[in-house]
Amino acid sequence: MSKRQVIISDRALNAFHRIIQQVKTNSLVGAEDARTSIINRLRKLGANPAMNTRVANFATLEGEFRSALAWNYRIYFKVETNRIIVLDMILDKENAETGEK
Repeated sequence: MSKRQVIISDRALNAFHRIIQQVKTNSLVGAEDARTSIINRLRKLGANPAMNTRVANFATLEGEFRSALAWNYRIYFKVETNRIIVLDMILDKENAETGEK
């Protein structure tokens, strides 16, 4: 299978910047860890969007929507034939409370 192009929406990019700024207020090292983790996860989506992801149920929208975990954040994306469109990144409350990364 060929690698898909990963496209990041404006909303997802803004969320990424907010995540890094929020983490940076507590720890510069933590912000770098979060940045690296999220970027690496985005790269892996292009290679295999189904690996370690789960189906996101957007019943009113057509297409294959999935989510993946990176650090304590859930990345929501749409899978298309030749590309992945990253829609948003939000705090995954379940993982944030347990401290998993």
